[in-house]
Amino acid sequence: MCGLCGVVYSDPMRPVDRDMLHHMTNMMAHRGPDGDGYFVEPGIGLGFRRLSIIDLETGDQPISNEDHSVTVVCNGEIYNYKELRQDLEATGHRFRTHSDVEVLVHLYEDYGVRCVDFLRGMFGFAIWDSRHRRLMLARDRFGIKPLSYAIKPGALFFGSELKSILASGCIDRQVDAAAMKELFAVGFVQAPKTLLRSIRRLPPAHYLLHENGKITIQRYWDLSFPSMGEDGIRRSVQEWAEAVREKLEESVRLHLRSDVPLGCYLSSGIDSSAMAGLMGREISAPIHTFSAAFEDPLFNEIGPNRILTDFPGYNLRNHITTCSTADFDLLPEMIWHREDPNISAGGIPHMLLARMAAQQVKVVLTGEGSDEIFGGYPWYRVERLLEPFINLPLSVRQVIANIPFLRKKYSRSSRAFAAHATMDRSRYTQIIDNASHRSYDDLFSDHLSNIHNSFTDSEPPFSLPKDFEGWSRFAQLQYLDINVRLSDFITRTLDAASMAYGLEARVPFLDHEFVELCSQIPSDLKMRGLQEKHILRRALEGVLPAEILNRKKRGLSAPFWPWQGRLPEFVADALSENRLHTKGYFNPHYVRYMLQQHQNGKANFGRELIGVLNIQLWDDLFVQGCRPS
Repeated sequence: MCGLCGVVYSDPMRPVDRDMLHHMTNMMAHRGPDGDGYFVEPGIGLGFRRLSIIDLETGDQPISNEDHSVTVVCNGEIYNYKELRQDLEATGHRFRTHSDVEVLVHLYEDYGVRCVDFLRGMFGFAIWDSRHRRLMLARDRFGIKPLSYAIKPGALFFGSELKSILASGCIDRQVDAAAMKELFAVGFVQAPKTLLRSIRRLPPAHYLLHENGKITIQRYWDLSFPSMGEDGIRRSVQEWAEAVREKLEESVRLHLRSDVPLGCYLSSGIDSSAMAGLMGREISAPIHTFSAAFEDPLFNEIGPNRILTDFPGYNLRNHITTCSTADFDLLPEMIWHREDPNISAGGIPHMLLARMAAQQVKVVLTGEGSDEIFGGYPWYRVERLLEPFINLPLSVRQVIANIPFLRKKYSRSSRAFAAHATMDRSRYTQIIDNASHRSYDDLFSDHLSNIHNSFTDSEPPFSLPKDFEGWSRFAQLQYLDINVRLSDFITRTLDAASMAYGLEARVPFLDHEFVELCSQIPSDLKMRGLQEKHILRRALEGVLPAEILNRKKRGLSAPFWPWQGRLPEFVADALSENRLHTKGYFNPHYVRYMLQQHQNGKANFGRELIGVLNIQLWDDLFVQGCRPS
């Protein structure tokens, strides 16, 4: 796990400013505290910060092939590198290191851009092919590792972080108002957008080629589900459970490849407990586990009997950090590392977890991805409840989704997802567009609305496969969650919080072979009745005690608005009428109204207020160019 950056020019003889490249690279020093490396030739410059995980002695980057015609910098891990290396050596390739990354240059020699097809891992990498003067950028299938780029006349800048690209001094900082409105509509910014118009994120499962001044972007992998009526490969429940357990065990074994100590995040739920339990089967030494608690009992999932640190036969040493209201002072730092804020303060407990874990280990396994793969979110239960009404008109389904029982039991997002379960691309973007205009007219300033209305180049957030309409609604929801929410919200927060402290977070549930297997499981095995993750629970029988297998889902969550009474100085300053007016994104009078109503307990504007605060703080950091204090 590291950080990369660079620039490639269309003019092959244009020199690269080494001072600029060093500045770009050092802006990511937190991602790689163990060293740096550079590759510079006319027309191309690569920078790298290293977090040493595998091959501590000789694994420095950039890494080149035998004749130095292919050079790579890579952020992440290639978990199946041992098997790939064995195959490549059998065909005559010579290796200089024991690094997992070195397989990339030799795979590229043999397969070109199709090298990504062979990789099991999390990665964002840049390969420079000097013979063809071709730059290849690629991002892993689920966007676990970030990679962004900015196109300028005659130049392409890129990096693991927006900060690195901005550090070139060549990129303007104009705000993408359409992305900002989208942020309030869906809770996060969806790739390829960022909040800066000049910088784009490479979407998951895509590669970018820069060759002879021409740029092309191509998807290299996609996930498929059975069509309705097929409903997956027919196996018994026991056969599916065994297949899931065997593949997950294989993924965990691959994710345990490391030359440094590993630990595990541990909550009271099944996902992280599965990671700890399966790690315990592979590792005889004590395993450090890390848990977050809240002072507020409404959000605290840790009690004396809720965190199970004494798995039968396993040796777990649990460390607990408690998140208090004072810890939300970390919000500017969280935004600094996340770069595109979301409508949440939920990154704070992730920051506290990472800070604690980094004092003990350099790698942690986490349970992210399971909710998307097995349908663990509340809107899947809503979808199951609405299944009998599948062929009714949308207007009727909207009425059903708003009956008192559902409104009381499930969140606004659950009802929205259920009511709009069948979406094509135009329908999905229409929902976002309508929400961004209809819901926040009073909140946004006229200036922001006018900027938004002048944009006509709004990008669709993703492309849907041709057979999408033939899938069940359950499968459609899974596809949307995996392709949008997972990478733009879940893993984005995980990467930002962990890399802030030089900690590598690994996600065994997101091994693509495991995900491909699970996509073929019939939906009635993923959710049996209204019990989510039924097949995963069956698969983990004998691995986890029944107490854990039968627990209700409870994620690592935080209150939208953690402050009551007097606001911290940085919050009051950011939301002051003068600061709101100066930045020009929001209506100061309406923000004051929301704040008064919320603090007096007359209305709940927590979501809107944290969104406004995050944007105000983000502007200080990424538009004004300040650093978090």
